[in-house]
Amino acid sequence: MSLRLPAGARIQGPFLYGPWFDRLFIFGTAGIALVLGALAMISPAMFVAVVLVDIWLFASPHVIATYTRIGSGKAQLKKHWFLIFALPPIVLVLVTMVALAYELGGLFTLYFIAQTYHVTRQSFGIARAYQRAGPQAAGPDRLSESLIYLFPLWGLMHRCTTAPESFYGYPIYLPPIDAALTGATGMVAVFLCAWWGYRQLRLALAGRLNAGHSLFVASHLLVTAVAYLWVTDITSGWLVVNIWHNLQYLQFVWLQNVRRDAQGRLDTQEFHRLVKPFKNAGKYLALCLVLGAVMYEALSVAGRQLLWLGLPTVFILHFTVNFHHYLVDGVIWKRRKTAA
Repeated sequence: MSLRLPAGARIQGPFLYGPWFDRLFIFGTAGIALVLGALAMISPAMFVAVVLVDIWLFASPHVIATYTRIGSGKAQLKKHWFLIFALPPIVLVLVTMVALAYELGGLFTLYFIAQTYHVTRQSFGIARAYQRAGPQAAGPDRLSESLIYLFPLWGLMHRCTTAPESFYGYPIYLPPIDAALTGATGMVAVFLCAWWGYRQLRLALAGRLNAGHSLFVASHLLVTAVAYLWVTDITSGWLVVNIWHNLQYLQFVWLQNVRRDAQGRLDTQEFHRLVKPFKNAGKYLALCLVLGAVMYEALSVAGRQLLWLGLPTVFILHFTVNFHHYLVDGVIWKRRKTAA
């Protein structure tokens, strides 16, 4: 997914929203993900507790957040009718076909690879948002963007090289990759990371550093390295990056919804005065939490009622919602091209 700012709704200044939001967005999300990931590795019981927190407070609400972008009014429903009504049954059929051909192992393999790409696209889009928010923005930062893609690629290759046999206790069939190729990719990634760090230092000394952009990219590299390279267990590593992704998505969608409702170019002071952020955030989070819980439970109940079909219907329904969410994100976050 590529998160991109909508045309005509950009705040002037070096922040996405303001100092408090950006600190929470960069440091808070990474910190919570790393702390909860560490707690999950203490014991099996703690792992289950953290997974439940992720599902009920972060993961399900983050899926609902997507639909606040495409189904919040008649105009949105009309504009995105295919995504809302036609795409879900198509995804359901495709997911069922994968389950029939490769069983649960195929579903979990597809999910793990697709989620890695999905999270990477989110980081790519957010990094570009920070780049454009800088007072000295001068187009895309190709080195940073290369690192945003390269570290997850290295991490995914590392998982393929180590060849885990299970993910969440279910089979996973990652394609085998030679260790030498993974090592070479890692060397390139480390070299580019060092080059990037040197360049950030030079920009800082020259007074031209976009701190928000640099800190966000650094958080992406840190969480990716921990989740895919440092944590040996594939499930525990996935949990770290999943919590981080969910929290970021919830915050970014809230920000974009507020900007959409504000309708126009606002400076930071005027923006804060008009939108009453904390009241707005409370309603948004309550909506996502309640509908997320209803959605998760409804899918689970429906899946259990359909077990007589002889298929893993609970997983099929949940994966259908996840993959539909990935595809919708790939459409709605494309930046609109303005007329020349």
